[in-house]
Amino acid sequence: MPPIASINLLSRTMNPKSCAILFLSAGTASIPVNADDHKPIDFGKMIISTPLPQSTSNTALPVTVLSGDDLRLKAGSTVGDTLKNELGIHSQSFGPGVGQPVIRGQSGSRAQVLQNGLGSLDASALSPDHANSTEAFWADRIEVLRGPSTLLYGGGAIGGVVNVIDNRIPDKVPERLIEGAAEQRYNFVNEGKTSAFRLDGGKDMFAVHFDGMFRESIPMQIPGLAIDESKEAASHDDHDAEEEVFNSRGRLLNTNSRTYSGTAGFSLIGEKGFIGFSVNYLDNNYGVPPGAHGHHEEEEDGDPEEHGDEGPESVRIDLQQTRYDMKSEIKDPFAFADSLRLRLGYNDYQHAELENGQTGTVYTNRGFDSRVELIQKPWAFFDHGVVGAQTKNSEFEAKGAEAVVPRSDINGYGIFTVQDIHTGPLTFEFGARVEQQFIDADGRKSSSHTPVSGSASALWNVTDQDSVSLSFTRAQRAPDVQELYSDGPHLATQSYDIGNENLIEETAHNLELGFHIDREWAKLDLNLYQNWAQDYIARINTGEEQDHLPVYRAGQRDAQFQGFEAQLTIPLLETHYGSLDTQFFGDYTRGRFTDGSDVPRMPPLRYGMQLGWTHHVWDTNVRITRAEEQDKPGENETETDSYWLLNSTTSYKIAAGETTDFLMFVKANNLLDQTIRHSVSYLRNTAPDAGRAVELGVRVVF
Repeated sequence: MPPIASINLLSRTMNPKSCAILFLSAGTASIPVNADDHKPIDFGKMIISTPLPQSTSNTALPVTVLSGDDLRLKAGSTVGDTLKNELGIHSQSFGPGVGQPVIRGQSGSRAQVLQNGLGSLDASALSPDHANSTEAFWADRIEVLRGPSTLLYGGGAIGGVVNVIDNRIPDKVPERLIEGAAEQRYNFVNEGKTSAFRLDGGKDMFAVHFDGMFRESIPMQIPGLAIDESKEAASHDDHDAEEEVFNSRGRLLNTNSRTYSGTAGFSLIGEKGFIGFSVNYLDNNYGVPPGAHGHHEEEEDGDPEEHGDEGPESVRIDLQQTRYDMKSEIKDPFAFADSLRLRLGYNDYQHAELENGQTGTVYTNRGFDSRVELIQKPWAFFDHGVVGAQTKNSEFEAKGAEAVVPRSDINGYGIFTVQDIHTGPLTFEFGARVEQQFIDADGRKSSSHTPVSGSASALWNVTDQDSVSLSFTRAQRAPDVQELYSDGPHLATQSYDIGNENLIEETAHNLELGFHIDREWAKLDLNLYQNWAQDYIARINTGEEQDHLPVYRAGQRDAQFQGFEAQLTIPLLETHYGSLDTQFFGDYTRGRFTDGSDVPRMPPLRYGMQLGWTHHVWDTNVRITRAEEQDKPGENETETDSYWLLNSTTSYKIAAGETTDFLMFVKANNLLDQTIRHSVSYLRNTAPDAGRAVELGVRVVF
C-alpha cells in the first residue's frame, strides 16, 4: 500500500491535529531518493532481547534501544520516568515514587517490564500506586519491543515489552582485572541525592559483578497548587462536595523517598559457554501524594504547618525485595543448534502500606520465572530460528483493609517459536506462542485460560539505507488475578472494584506499517498502526455506589486503537567545532470502544522539535514538546489541559587516562515551569509533574 494511501485510510479515524502531523510525515516519506546519495550504511544497534541476530536497521519490528551515554543522561528514578520522552511511551506516575511505562496507550500487564528477559515478579500490575521493583539505574541498555517480537515474552503485552538489561550476571570476562564506574547526582527540585557504584572484574574463567545505589529526596516542588479543585470536584458525586481535600502549594506533599539497592553476581566462563548467578536486594520507601487514598474531612484542612511536612494524612509504601537469578548458555550443544540458553529467576517480594505510620495492607508475592531458548542453525527454508519454553509460578497474598484480591496461586506455561527467511532484499519473520494460565484463588472458582498468539512480518530493503516493513500480530491475553477476583474498596483509584470470574481471553489484532529512510540530508522513521481488540477487559463504571465509592466492574468490550510515531532528523551544520542537527517528532494514540465511547487514560497528541550540538567532548541539546489537551478522557474521567515542555541537557566528557573517563552533565526539565497533568495518570487532578528542575551529575568510568 502506498504511504499516502495508508495515511489517508488511517486519518479518517483521527482528529485534524493528528492528521496534520501524519500528512507532514507522509510528504517527507514520499520524497524521491537520488541514486547519487551515498553514505556509510548504518547497521543500527544490535537487539539483545531477540535471540536471532538482528539490529534496529534490519528488522521489521518497531524497537527502541537506549544505551551508553544516551541512557545515562535519560536515566530517571523509575523505568517510566526514564522512557517517558521516547516515541509512543508515557509514564503513568502515581507521584514521583511510581512510574509505570505506558506504551501506545497500554499499561499494566499489557506493557510488561522485564529484568534481563524475566518478569519483575512484583505487585506493580495490581494497582497504579505499586512501584515496579525493576531498578534500571545501572542498566547497560533498555530495549522496548513492540509488535511481533513481544511473543517471545508473552502474548498479553499488546502494548509492548520493556526489557532492562544489565550485567549482574557477566557473560564474558572483562578485559581488565577490575573495571567499573561511580556516579553522583543532585536534583534541586526535590533535593534528590543519588550515589551509585559498579565494579566488574575477572580473570581466566571467573568473572564477578557488584553494584550499589542509594537515592533519597524530599517532597518535590510544583509550579502552583497540587490539586485542581474544580476538576477533582467534578470527578466525584454531590456528597463529596461537602468534603475538602488538603491542598498544598509549591510542593507536592508526602512525595519524599528513600531507596537503596545492592547486587552481587559471578560467572564461570569457558569456550563452550557460561553459567552465572546473582542476588539483588532492594529497599524502597516512598510516599503517595495526599488525596490518592481518600478525602479528608473539612476539619482536617488547614495550613501545612498544622500538619507537618506530610500534610493531614501520610500514606507510604515500604517495599523490600530479594531476587535470585541464574543464567547459562551452551554454544553448539547439538549439530542442529547454535546455542542453548537457560534463565531462572526467583523473587521474594513484599510491601506494606503505612497509613500515618501504622501498617495497613501487606502484599507478598513469591514468584519463580524460567525460560529456555534453543537457537537453531539454518534448516529447511528458514535462515534462523528459535524455539523455547517459559514457566511462571507465583504465590500472591494480601492482608489488610485493602486486600481486595484473595490469596492466589498463579501458574503459567508457554511455548514459543520465531523463524525468519531472507530472500535478497526481503526478510520474512513468523512467530507463534501458546500459553496456559491457571489461577487457584482461596474461596473462589479456579480459572484456566489458553491464549494462542501468532505473528507475521516482512521487511523490504528498498536500498541499503531505506526499508519498508509490514507486520501483523494476533495476540491473546489471559485476564489478571485482580480482573477476575477483586471485591472491595480500592482507595488508590477511588473506586469499589468488582472482578468477573467469567472473563475470557482478550484478543488483539495489530497491523503495522513502517518506513525507514536514511540519507546524508535526512533520516526518517515512521510507524503507523491499527489495533482491533476483541473482548478488551476494562474497568466499567456501573453508575452504582458502595461504601461511598463508585462501583467499577470488570467487563469486556470490543475496542480499537490507532496511532503513529514519527521522527525526522536533519543535519544542519558540520564544522571542526562540532555538528548541529534538528529533529522533529510526534506520536499519537486514539482508543475507542466500538459503542462509540472513549477508552480512559489515553495519551494525547504530542509533537515537538530538538536542536542538538555534538562535539567529541561536548554534547548539548534543547528539546521543546507540545502536548495537546486530552478532550476525550473516557466515561466519568476528567479532561487534561495542553502544555509546553522545554528541556535541555548538556554533557562534557574528559579523558583522564587511557582507561578513565569523566562525564559531567546538567539536565534542566520543565524550564517554563508549566503545570503538567498527564491524562494517563490516575492522579492527574491531584499530583502534577515537577516544576522547573535542574539536575547535576558526574560519572567516572575506570
